[in-house]
Order: sequence, then structure tokens, then C-alpha cells
Amino acid sequence: MALTQVLKTYYNDQQMTDTNSLVNALMEKPEELSPIITHLAGREEKKFPLSFLTEGVGNTKSIDRYEYEYRVKTHEINVRPVVSSVGTGAGGAHFTMTFPDKWFVFPYTLVSQTGVLARIMEQPKAVGAGYEYTLKVVSPDAAGVPTNDVAAGALWGMLFANVGMDFSRGNASNWSAPGLVRSKIGTIRKSYHFSGNAKDYVAEFTLPMKEGSTTKLWMDYEEYRHMLKFKEECEMYYWYGQKTHDASGKSTMIDENGQPVISGPGLFEQIINKDTYSTLTQAKIEAVIGDLFYGMTDATDKQVTLYTGIGGAREFDKAMRNYYAGGSTSGVQNTYLQTSESKFITGSGRSLGITGYFTSYDHIDGHTVNVVKVPLFDHGPVAQASKKHPESGLPLESYRMVFVDQSNYDGENNLQMINKKGREMLRWAVAGSVVPKGFAESDTRASDIDGASVHMLKSAGILLRRFDTSLDLECVAS
Repeated sequence: MALTQVLKTYYNDQQMTDTNSLVNALMEKPEELSPIITHLAGREEKKFPLSFLTEGVGNTKSIDRYEYEYRVKTHEINVRPVVSSVGTGAGGAHFTMTFPDKWFVFPYTLVSQTGVLARIMEQPKAVGAGYEYTLKVVSPDAAGVPTNDVAAGALWGMLFANVGMDFSRGNASNWSAPGLVRSKIGTIRKSYHFSGNAKDYVAEFTLPMKEGSTTKLWMDYEEYRHMLKFKEECEMYYWYGQKTHDASGKSTMIDENGQPVISGPGLFEQIINKDTYSTLTQAKIEAVIGDLFYGMTDATDKQVTLYTGIGGAREFDKAMRNYYAGGSTSGVQNTYLQTSESKFITGSGRSLGITGYFTSYDHIDGHTVNVVKVPLFDHGPVAQASKKHPESGLPLESYRMVFVDQSNYDGENNLQMINKKGREMLRWAVAGSVVPKGFAESDTRASDIDGASVHMLKSAGILLRRFDTSLDLECVAS
């Protein structure tokens, strides 16, 4: 989606009529134009990457209500811990083990944590602590099950159902249904006022059309700057927002008009995996990414984006450089990575420069992690209130690393923006002695003030469909 740079110019009433105003275009087609504006503003400012990588690239959906629900299937766990046991199966004798539920199916063969196979010999029986299974060790040469394998907490998995030669009967299959998740989207708005002596500056830019052509639109330059600020505030809501409803869906916050204040969860509240670090290493990155990719068994186009600030980008680059320079991992020296070429040095003689920074990581599993900077982590309100890093003096929030699963599941991107249909981006003006440029009469409201005001409103929320395959990694250096 190619978009030209925004130009600041003077208003010309012969060229810039209300009919080609971006404000009116947004009024007519907010669902169609809002993602395009987000894409344009995201490229120009780079202050709201989360908005840019959801709405700005088409990963968005508009719904008719403020509440939505979706099915999510998390990583399936096919093992169960032992609750209690009697016997070890030595000498081919039957032994019993109690598991917390009836997940294992008769007559499947189970495997212990050390690889011993044992077949379920009869239907499990309900007991006080769960279900009691009668088993027999498969191999006649085995001395029985090791004591640690039948101790409380030991894990067993289910393999296959081996049955008799004749007259065997059908068994059953277990399955886990996707969980139902219900959430809400919130409404945020921003207003600004100006006097009757407002400047005649406008912003002019070109937008693509479906037919492959382009159209030139314009809007008041001051409004464009306020729109960018509004986009930044929306970005803060998508990251740091917290839901105002309880488990039953009832909103617990009421405004001054007696109306419920509805807010959906931001991305941080949706990510369930949390961890911390002091100094980042390549081994830590490999372990973190390995764990995330391991849980993405049903994903297609697997990709993880690392959102971070200046501090986190430096830590990532430093970890990669140390590893590349021959740093050790688990005591093993990485000499095979060393090179005599000056990959990061430019120039010659007395005119030398350092260039080149690591901004991506190819995991051993064959997947790539891309680093995306989030200016809010460096300069936003949370960053300004954050404690400082002991070495750099940057906010600790700048070192925050958010590994977000942006793979596809069932044909949909894991990270999406959900909008209220018709309220993807609303704008209107309250006219006083002047009418803001670009607003037709139907978009204005009356006022006796020597000036005017413009109002922006958006009903949206961020959605992380699989919340168990992302990670929020915070720096705790002190």
C-alpha cells in the first residue's frame, strides 16, 4: 500500500473544497478509510506500531456490538500427573495409579516419564481423588516401573490402543473443545479548540483507491497534528488499557452521567505469560522463543514480533553481538561464529564508523523474530514514571520486551483490532464564529464562542486470540 508523504501547504479554496476533504471522506466511509489513515500516519510518525501492524495492514474487524466473543484453542496438554499409586507392576503383576481426571481412555497404552509402557487393563473407577486406573507393564522383560515414575506428581502420556486378536470392542476418543472468550471494546475521544484567528495551513496527501488509482485529499493541518496525538493516545489504550467489567461482564465504573464506562483489556492484560530479566543473553532469547514456538502447534505462517524500546533494542543488539563475537553459551565457546571481516566497521584510515545493528533473530526452529521499536516505551507517561536503568539512565519501561505471536490461526491473524461498526473513526465540529475547514454544514454544531472545536471518537479494542503464545518480559536491573 503505497502512500505519499504528507505536505503542509496553505489553504486554496479553488482546489480544496469540502467535497475532497478527508474529514468528509471519513464521515462517509470510516470503516474503509480509517485503516488507510492509520497506515499513512504510522509510516509518517512511527509512534504507534501496534495500531500500524493491526488496523494499518488490514488485520481489523468491525462488529455491531460493544461486546464480542470468540473461540480459542490453547496448546493441548496430553499428559497427566500421578495422584497416588499402588505397586510397580514388577513380575507382570497388575498395578494401579490414580490420575486427577478421566483423560486416559481404556484400553490405551500409557508411557511414563522414563519411557516405560503400561497398558490400561480395564475401565477406570471413580475414587475420591480422581480416577483409579489398573495397568500392566507391556514388556515382559521389564523389571517393573521405576519408583519415581509412580510417585505423586510424575507425568504420564497416552500413546495408542493395542487390542486383542479377535472380538475386540471399540474404544473412545477424548478431545478438548476450544474455550469461549468474551471481551468488550471501549470508546475513547479527544477534543481541541481554536480561536477565530486560526491559520490557513492544511495537510495535503494522496490516498490509494481500489482501482489502482489515487485521490488527493486534504484536512486542516492543526487537526492532522491532533489526529496523530489521538492515534498515540489510542496506542496507549491498546497497550496499557484495563477492563472495567467483572467476570460476569458488568461494568463497575460509572461516569458523571450515570453511564457505564466500558473499556476492554489492553495487550499487557491479555498476555498471560510474564517473565523478568536483568541482562539479556542469546540463550535467554533462544529459550523464550523456543517455548513460544513450541506452543504454536496449530499456527500457520508462524511469526513473532518483539516490541520494545530503545533500551530493549540495545539489549537485543548487545546479546547478539556478544554471541556473534564468540561469547559462551552453557560453557561452550562459539568460535565458529567468529569472522575476520569488519561487519560493523565502515570507512578507512582515520575516517571510521560503526554501523549495523541486530534487528531480527533466526531461531533454530526455522522461524524469524523481528524487532519493532515502540516510542511509548521510551517517552510515554508510563516510561516517564518508570524507575531508571542503573547503567543507561533510561526508563526500565524502555527495556520492556513484548514477544507477540502474530501467526495465523484458522486463516485469521492472531493479533487484530476490533472496531464498533460505524464508529471506527468519528469526527465532528462545533462551529462558533468560524467553521473548521473541511466540515460541511451537516457535520457542525452551533456555538456562540469566538472560535470552534473539533471532536474525535473511536470505539475499538485490541484482540490477542491466542493469549498463551506471547510473552511480556520486563527488565528488573537494579
